[in-house]
Amino acid sequence: MKRDPRLIEDAAAIRRAIGPHRTLASLRADPEWPALRRRLECVLGAVHRTSAPLAPAPPRDADVVRAVHWNIEHGNWYDQVEDALLRRDELAGADLLLFNEIDLGMARAGNRDVTADLAAALNLHGVFAPLFVETTLGRDDDLLTVDGRENQESLFGIAILSRWPIGEARIVELPGPEDYQFEFERMIGRHVGLICVIERPGAPFVAVSAHLEVHRRRAHRAEQVRTVLEGIAGERRPVILAGDFNTHTFERGRPWDPLAGGLTLMCAPGPVLERRLRWPDRGPAREPLFEELARHGFEWERYVDRAPTLQLRFDRIDELRAAPHFVRAAAHRALRWAERRGRLRLDWFAGRGWSGGRGHTVHGLDGPGRASDHAPIVAEFRSGGADPRA
Repeated sequence: MKRDPRLIEDAAAIRRAIGPHRTLASLRADPEWPALRRRLECVLGAVHRTSAPLAPAPPRDADVVRAVHWNIEHGNWYDQVEDALLRRDELAGADLLLFNEIDLGMARAGNRDVTADLAAALNLHGVFAPLFVETTLGRDDDLLTVDGRENQESLFGIAILSRWPIGEARIVELPGPEDYQFEFERMIGRHVGLICVIERPGAPFVAVSAHLEVHRRRAHRAEQVRTVLEGIAGERRPVILAGDFNTHTFERGRPWDPLAGGLTLMCAPGPVLERRLRWPDRGPAREPLFEELARHGFEWERYVDRAPTLQLRFDRIDELRAAPHFVRAAAHRALRWAERRGRLRLDWFAGRGWSGGRGHTVHGLDGPGRASDHAPIVAEFRSGGADPRA
């Protein structure tokens, strides 16, 4: 795919300008910040489109939209992702695919335009929306796939692919802990919802992809969902919303939160913990974002099988990595015990305006060295429903 040299140049300039600043406050106090902010807004504010190489085949069932949502861990294991989407029975031939954690020009994913490459391989139309400019090669397992490369466009984002042409595509900026992501993860940007009109002949609908914040409180994720839904206020067409909602049910961001969460993972009775982590829309620790979905007429029960989509890994939790080595070493056995119990339902479909549907989790593609750390989920949305607000 042809790449934009201006975008690569802009990303490199942004990385250089950010490098000396350890805090967001320091960056914003720099006399060059106004010019840099405008440049950053241009890089992050544009959606990137790609068209199917050939006219896509018609759907299997004209009355059903077959959808896949998948957090693909940047596309670090791209060949496995592409192979699964082409050859795995539950995934192949989907009409709509919504991706979280998808890269454009990051060394960890081979400096691919992952959205464009998948669109070409699957013969679909695509839209990519950047969330952040990355200033490092990545975190956690990312260095396993860097292979001596440097970043190019340095963009980390979300995407939607469609069998049908994609009409209007826009982004809605979401509230997020920008200081944390700049100072600890060394990336600059913001969370967004990607909203696309899917021009399905005779029955257009709206697809929305969002990747919610993992580092803060449940109320914060609810505020992000509320902002997404306000972005489609008044929409009368059916809507498919999907994303990694990070519904782990724990509070984060305050000094005592890691201890409280760790005690729950270690001490809660197994059935109680399992229900909390796989049914985060219920119970005293429920995620209030589901109340926002219900308030706006969305349903999700029919699209979920309650299987976990992520296995917890404590080596990826910043609060624990920041603890002294002797603390982590002393707690190693307990942490391993708690980690095995941390099987989380983080990924969701929700729909409005559909007459029926069903969904399930696809197993065997997630885990270290596999296609992603997340399992993909699939759902069918059947046409013919009225808007429940009508």
